[in-house]
Amino acid sequence: MRRLQVLCLTALMALGGCDGGEAKKAEATKATPATETKSAEVVPPANNLPDAAELLAKVVEASGGAAKLDAIKSFYQEMQVEILGAGISGAGKTWSKGDDFYMEVTLPGVGVTTGGGKAGKLWTLDPIQGLRELTGKEAAMNEMGASLNIAHDWKRFFDKAETTKIEEVGGKKFAEVTLTASKSGNTVTLRIDLGDNRVVSQRLKQFSSMGEIPVEVTLSDYREQDGVWFAFEQVADMKLQKLKTVTTKLELNVPVDETKFPLPGSEPPADAKAPDAKADAKGSDTKADAKGPAEAKK
Repeated sequence: MRRLQVLCLTALMALGGCDGGEAKKAEATKATPATETKSAEVVPPANNLPDAAELLAKVVEASGGAAKLDAIKSFYQEMQVEILGAGISGAGKTWSKGDDFYMEVTLPGVGVTTGGGKAGKLWTLDPIQGLRELTGKEAAMNEMGASLNIAHDWKRFFDKAETTKIEEVGGKKFAEVTLTASKSGNTVTLRIDLGDNRVVSQRLKQFSSMGEIPVEVTLSDYREQDGVWFAFEQVADMKLQKLKTVTTKLELNVPVDETKFPLPGSEPPADAKAPDAKADAKGSDTKADAKGPAEAKK
């Protein structure tokens, strides 16, 4: 399972935080959400490279098929989180329903970091930066974390797919498909094992206070859950640090607490009571009666 928010958020937090300043300076206005893309372009293959759309369709089929992926409406995930070589390890949890989600990651010596999203409004809260709403390119990139299978959902976030490379390594053939969102300029390159049609890695750029950080996420340990295959192990290489996440529990189509999703403070508490219409009506009647005698004296 691919959760870009968990990977990038935890790594950047351990590195000292990301205030998104560079991303905000680069974006004078909030980028149009990638989910509003109405059409997608598949670039014709050059030099006899396989068609990008066909390669992505094969990935979806190898994952269990579009119908089974579409049938997943919610999930709950638990994972182990480790910063390799730093002696730091902790745990994370994710609750998700549709495009909305909430996550929390606990690392000893760092603290608890949370983040979520509802109706396209993404946010993070950590001990270093505090509460922060994501905007622009940063939001567009992290929005993909709502997807369980980017090959299946690529048209929601990108408007161009192109096969850019075919190579043979160790007797295996791999294809690379680059997905591009023209409005935000974000790109993700998927590396696909043509033997089993599974994504083995993703390359992208993550925004931080240090600028754009190249990230390569290696996916492995694919397991079947309710007829769908997920990568239970991921290693995010951010050059300065490597973050490993291992899924220890995954439950599909289970009830989740949706009150966790919104930006803290953006919605009234769930237990806040609406004004009592009957009481208001009664109060209005009382005031009217009180004015009655005075009006009669006039």
